[in-house]
Amino acid sequence: MIFLETSYLINLNIAKAKFHEKAKEIELKIENKPKAISEMVVYETLTVLRKLNQNETVIKKVYNNITDSKDITVFEDVLYYEEALDYTLNKNNIGFFDNLSYIVMQNNNIKTIASFDSDFDIFTDIKRINQE
Repeated sequence: MIFLETSYLINLNIAKAKFHEKAKEIELKIENKPKAISEMVVYETLTVLRKLNQNETVIKKVYNNITDSKDITVFEDVLYYEEALDYTLNKNNIGFFDNLSYIVMQNNNIKTIASFDSDFDIFTDIKRINQE
């Protein structure tokens, strides 16, 4: 199973994004594999799309592609907030959302993440697809 992270989803869905072509390559590699995402990544992705001035049509399309996909499991993540906050405050210097994604991955035995965010490289027990 492959965890989909915000930076990957943004690059995949915005043609002018820095890693758009790489995101499309990753999409082809993982299209027939089971994928996962957390609720917070869904919300964070929609927020970033809005901040990047994407219109409602694009935002709704991305949301529907995630939530309607039979290949993507959406994990509830609220039960991991305390653990992610502990990581954020006491165990490393990356942000809460990245720690939350990591904790969701750990609790669901996911070892691979589609992301362009190098913060995930601090975790030696997961692999980022196409590490920079």
